[in-house]
Amino acid sequence: MYDDLKRFEQIFFDVCAIGLLLFYSYAAVISPAATQYHRGIYVIITYVLVFLLYRSKSPIGRVIDYILIVLSIVSISYWIFNFEAINYRTGAETQLDTAIAMIGVLLGIELARRVVGNIFVVIGV
Repeated sequence: MYDDLKRFEQIFFDVCAIGLLLFYSYAAVISPAATQYHRGIYVIITYVLVFLLYRSKSPIGRVIDYILIVLSIVSISYWIFNFEAINYRTGAETQLDTAIAMIGVLLGIELARRVVGNIFVVIGV
């Protein structure tokens, strides 16, 4: 799978993977980060890596893969940076909170479909 990536995608994949390694090594040894950063960084980079590796076959599908990567970064970053505010307004979510959450859930389902297959989505939904 990795060998099928274009050179730029391989470099981007390597940078993300090494960045994840360095972030967790730094957080474990030097300065622990808050929970939302640990979870958020892990999920963002994992989503990016999966959408790079398990790519669509068609050129238009590849564009959609990049859109899914951007949506992943946006939705999870929203959660990271608004973590405290979201916790304080539990039960009184805004429309933006709901939209971002829906995007996140749909991205998770698509990610699972690509990695595990359609059966997981059928069982999970």
